[in-house]
Amino acid sequence: MKNLNKLIGLILVLVFSLNMQAQQNKDGWIELINGKDFTDWKASENEGTWSVVNGMFQAVGKRSHLFYTGEHLKDGFKNFEMDVWVKTFKLANSGIYIHTQYQQEGWPSKGMEIQVNNTHKGEGDYIELKKSASLYGTRNVYKAFAKDSVWTNVKAKVVSNRVQIWINGLKTVDYVQPEPLPSGVKALSKGTFCLQGHDVLSKMQYKSFKVRRLPDDARSDVKAPTLGVWYDSLKVWQNRQIAFIDLNPHSVITATDLAKYVYQTGINVALVKTPMEIGTLAAAKNLPLFTGIKVNTKTIKALKASKADYVVGESTDLKTAQTLLASGKINIWAHKSAALNVQNAEALLDLAKKNNVAIEIDNEAKTPSIDVLKLAKSKGCKFTFSGLIPTSKLETSMYVIDALKGAGLDYKDLYVPKW
Repeated sequence: MKNLNKLIGLILVLVFSLNMQAQQNKDGWIELINGKDFTDWKASENEGTWSVVNGMFQAVGKRSHLFYTGEHLKDGFKNFEMDVWVKTFKLANSGIYIHTQYQQEGWPSKGMEIQVNNTHKGEGDYIELKKSASLYGTRNVYKAFAKDSVWTNVKAKVVSNRVQIWINGLKTVDYVQPEPLPSGVKALSKGTFCLQGHDVLSKMQYKSFKVRRLPDDARSDVKAPTLGVWYDSLKVWQNRQIAFIDLNPHSVITATDLAKYVYQTGINVALVKTPMEIGTLAAAKNLPLFTGIKVNTKTIKALKASKADYVVGESTDLKTAQTLLASGKINIWAHKSAALNVQNAEALLDLAKKNNVAIEIDNEAKTPSIDVLKLAKSKGCKFTFSGLIPTSKLETSMYVIDALKGAGLDYKDLYVPKW
């Protein structure tokens, strides 16, 4: 009887496997994780980082990358759709590489990485700001749209010159590769996938990795936007980890158009409203946007607790600046007056530092001055950007770049909401 039951069990497993294979063949989706072992996958360097736990791939330990090497790889994946289920744990960092190839040691040098990180802080002196569903170094996302300890769905679609990424149904990236490709920019190509085991504090689990090939000759028919010479400067500074985020857009733009700007430029932006308009922040739902509330000394009285990412206070003279900075209710200070100079800035900057308020650098108004920014840095203040939207404003002013250079700012000097 035991042998009969065992035989029946084997038959059921075989039938299930055949049904799964038939289903995969029908819709084109292929599951690359078999739920049993590392068949078709090969780990680099510290292999012990990887284990199979309850049918899931788990990474805990020193740096190691797990590369797909199975029969479905053939000559590499070029155009495809990808559907992955991943769970991060507190402080964990990982990544999903595309168009890569096996490498025994180090960080993969070929291909592009889809970032997987909700709460990782970095290692040593390095601070990691890029969050899950970024196209690492190419289209960085600085707001965490997923949480640790719950299963998260990451999808991607690659067609010729275009990469789209979604996290739990929210599109974070819609990158179109420029032609000709600027020097120093990684190119889309063809290759395999790999999963990243990042460090000893990064516990990660992957329970499903499905892929569906698209024809190698498929074309997206989407051309990269022409972004002007300023974009070259932004790429240089982005490579230095500078997070370009406009947290106080001057133009009245819909949430949908703000998202389009994010996709086109890679600059992160926010939907910002007054306390009386707070209900309209709901328009940012399912879009890759920060949300902020803008106040002055009159409207701050109407400020109530909300789920917005931050509050920016706008002052027009020294008295209103003092009131806002001392309120304990704002995260960013935007001074809209030329009256701010080194002589009267000292006490205001002390207030900003005391209350952990970041200083806004206005690209359009070209304020505060470089001297004030130097003084603010010497006091340990943080900084943010505004006046980056629309792109035409960057074509007429590159003051944010002048400010970075002139005040000697680096990426650690910038404020990122709820980081």
